[in-house]
Amino acid sequence: MKMHGIFACMSCVFCRIINRELPAKIFYETDEVIVIADHRPKDAVHLLIFPKKEYRNFQNTPPDVLVMLSETAKLVAIKLGVTEHYRIHIHNGYGQEVDHIHFHFLSDRGADRLTYLPR
Repeated sequence: MKMHGIFACMSCVFCRIINRELPAKIFYETDEVIVIADHRPKDAVHLLIFPKKEYRNFQNTPPDVLVMLSETAKLVAIKLGVTEHYRIHIHNGYGQEVDHIHFHFLSDRGADRLTYLPR
């Protein structure tokens, strides 16, 4: 399986979303990162931010990729108007359901500004 010039695993749900093999509500996307709605939201806004290149967990992710994910989270907060009211969670092993580094972006505000890209 090949995605945007990067080889990815065939079973990772996030890689399958990136390759458009599985549906997802995409909030934001670039050549390097994608932001989607969590399919089991824990708050009014619950988005997942992950790189298109697969890294198994926090420990294996290069610092520049972590910075990119952090900058994307800041951009999401601006787009939603919640720059002073959000939280970011990272599960590393314990509690991690998908072996592809991702940030959970959550807020109880900003749901009225959620718009998704056409598929």
